[in-house]
Amino acid sequence: MNVASASKSKGSLLVLGASRYQLEVIHKAKALGYRVLTVDNVPANPGHRAADESFDVDTTDIPRVVELAKRKAPRGVVAPCTDVAVTTAAHVAEALGLPGVPPASARTLTSKVLFRQFLLEAGIRVPEFRVVGAGDVDEAPPIPFGFPMIVKPDGSSGSKGIFIVRDRDELRARLPETLSFSPTKRGVVEELIDGVQGTCEGVVVDGEIVLSLVTDRRTAPAPFVVTAGHFVPSRLDERARDKTVALIGEVLAKHGVRTSPFDCDFVVDRSGEPWLLELTPRLGGNSLTRLVREALGVDLAEVAIRLACGEDPQLPRDVSVTPTAQLILGVRRPGRLRFDQAEVAALRGEPWVRDLTMDYREGDPVEAFINGRTRVGEATLSADSRDALDARAAELEARLGLDVAASDG
Repeated sequence: MNVASASKSKGSLLVLGASRYQLEVIHKAKALGYRVLTVDNVPANPGHRAADESFDVDTTDIPRVVELAKRKAPRGVVAPCTDVAVTTAAHVAEALGLPGVPPASARTLTSKVLFRQFLLEAGIRVPEFRVVGAGDVDEAPPIPFGFPMIVKPDGSSGSKGIFIVRDRDELRARLPETLSFSPTKRGVVEELIDGVQGTCEGVVVDGEIVLSLVTDRRTAPAPFVVTAGHFVPSRLDERARDKTVALIGEVLAKHGVRTSPFDCDFVVDRSGEPWLLELTPRLGGNSLTRLVREALGVDLAEVAIRLACGEDPQLPRDVSVTPTAQLILGVRRPGRLRFDQAEVAALRGEPWVRDLTMDYREGDPVEAFINGRTRVGEATLSADSRDALDARAAELEARLGLDVAASDG
């Protein structure tokens, strides 16, 4: 346990997770006057150093985290930017009488298997799917729909173990890795919906969606599907956006999620119909809070903290969208990272580059960008129009010249 000095506060906030994506919530909570307690089983994660008190506990260990919470009596609990701790946060909230979501709903909404079964039983459109497990590894299971398809692990996040597969041999080869990322050792194989990928970040308060922002989601080249960027305003038409938000509201209502931030990945097919792929009651990862702050002027980290602690989230009534992109940078193959260092410095001086962060130095060994753990940096861009935004994203990528040299040995 690490204890840092802290001034008088409004009470404590329990933050489940201490990686780079939880840092914004940790810093914001301290700025709001809360004493921050972090729970994460990786002692080196940066959130632990930023917290007032930290605990080396796995965020999925529900009994231990609940026992810890009972001892520390936080005013609120959050599991920002990660699916794996959402159910634990719900159990803490229930045990301590704090604002939160029903534990059973948290479990369903963070399980790819249970979520798809729920959609099917509720009569909500869902891709054709089959649940797979360890018994299907030696021989590719029979699938009642055609290739290409997508295979996903149950209970994982950050696009780890998710692959597009185009034939039975590829399915057989990918399945063991997919299941290795699942704590339940299960996964789903589902049809690949042809359409436009999107994400919706938002807030529901007292059963009403009071804020939503639909993004165009860019992904890495197949067979991977990791998020490579978000762009707003979305190029989807208003009807498709409204139908997506309405469907999200319907699902949240059926699960009794009345007050919470939410993060949803979806695809809109060629007929304009939305299909929900993931919907979790938490802040989105991949620096989506920064995107929302730049695009709408709304601090979702602060909103999530206030909601968790029973405060008024103080959301604006009317917002307009500033064209903004949040890029997640990566390379297509492993090796030693190469980029134009002079251009990094120059780009940081451009008024349209709101932020440019490199996670590694030139020459450092890096992995191929296949999931959220293997990014090499991020950038936030702004523009006067969506067309100009797309052009600036292309300019930044060209000037950076991200690539790798072959690793030694």
